[in-house]
Amino acid sequence: MSVATIGRWGKNLAIRFPNEIAGQLHLHEGDRLEIEAEAGRIVIRPAKPEYSLDTMFAGKSPAEWRSLYAESFDWGPDLGREIVEE
Repeated sequence: MSVATIGRWGKNLAIRFPNEIAGQLHLHEGDRLEIEAEAGRIVIRPAKPEYSLDTMFAGKSPAEWRSLYAESFDWGPDLGREIVEE
């Protein structure tokens, strides 16, 4: 069993994970964790990833994405105000 000591980080309290625990859990600097109190216990779990449009669509230009998915949906020809000129 490992023991950790609570310290101060600015106005907050902080805990450092011992290297053996961080290694077992594959934790790295900058990883996001959720923490909550449950029935007198501290529960720590990996945070769900946050996605942004920039990260999801990084690496390809808009033209490359359009050509990649050009045949995905065929809704028929554009009509009225939905006509898009590229």
